[in-house]
Amino acid sequence: MHADHIMGLITFLRNVLYPPMTPAKLSNHPPSVEIYGPAGLRLFIRSNLKLTFTKTSERYVVHELLTQSDEITPCSPPNILHSSECAGRDVACDDSGFWIEFASKKGRFGNVVVDAGPILHRDPCIGYIIRESVQPYRKLVILGDTYDPSAIAPLAMSPPPSLLVHEATDAFIPRSVDPKSNRSRETVQQKVLAHGHSTSVMAGEFAKQIGAQMLVLNHIGTRFSAPYIPPRKNDIRVAIIKEIERQATEAWGMGRAQAAVDYKRIIVPPSNQSAASMEPSLQTDAREANEINSQMGHATADQKGVIDDQRRRKKRKMSHDVPVISTENN
Repeated sequence: MHADHIMGLITFLRNVLYPPMTPAKLSNHPPSVEIYGPAGLRLFIRSNLKLTFTKTSERYVVHELLTQSDEITPCSPPNILHSSECAGRDVACDDSGFWIEFASKKGRFGNVVVDAGPILHRDPCIGYIIRESVQPYRKLVILGDTYDPSAIAPLAMSPPPSLLVHEATDAFIPRSVDPKSNRSRETVQQKVLAHGHSTSVMAGEFAKQIGAQMLVLNHIGTRFSAPYIPPRKNDIRVAIIKEIERQATEAWGMGRAQAAVDYKRIIVPPSNQSAASMEPSLQTDAREANEINSQMGHATADQKGVIDDQRRRKKRKMSHDVPVISTENN
């Protein structure tokens, strides 16, 4: 529930729920936005929407994932709700502290379900697992801030995930990469743990532990500025981000880690576990997805536009076959 992760929800809801029509009329349809999060999120959104006198045409709902010690944020009597709010669910964890299949939706091949579990940070934090319950069995593990996500490993590694999104707030950068670097490896490790975060090496180690097939690093600290777009000649930012990726890649040892940047897209191919039994069209999609990810990873901004155009012309409708994950740097 840190500010850098939740403050944007209010402006997001003001935009996607649309301003009220004149005269003001609230939709009677089911909520168009469903939000899942930890205890207190419901009250945070409700209070901020009320305090900012926000009115909308569409409705929303907040479902809270509760631990055994959390208090329920009430949704009754109805007058305590925001005018656009629907009463949400209170989802209790199981005896292991996990939330199993607390949400599901029909996907192209069958149900897509969501699990969650605790991860360690300075304050309570949750990691999420989004998975297909039928072939091609893709599975995404998306973690919040953490210095130790091992508590969620039982959910994450059985079976291994197609993609892990793991924070990499800090990293030791040698002077051979950045001549201005003045922090030792030990100093970086000490400070990142004190703040409840991870290095890129720690992200790679956890990816190796759970057997992740793809690794994306997000929440990269503000001391590491994103490279310029379009790229500039001899941009030290590029070298630093490549070093962060290299360290994660080396610790992981199962592929090439990628640092998230705004608007970056990651195409997740079908799980390797079921590739042999996949229908031919899905096998082709998997090969094409890997090819596009490889091209995007090394392309300039202009080249990425060309790759996008080529992809659209193929008319394969890959967006219906292979999920595309949008990532952000923070």
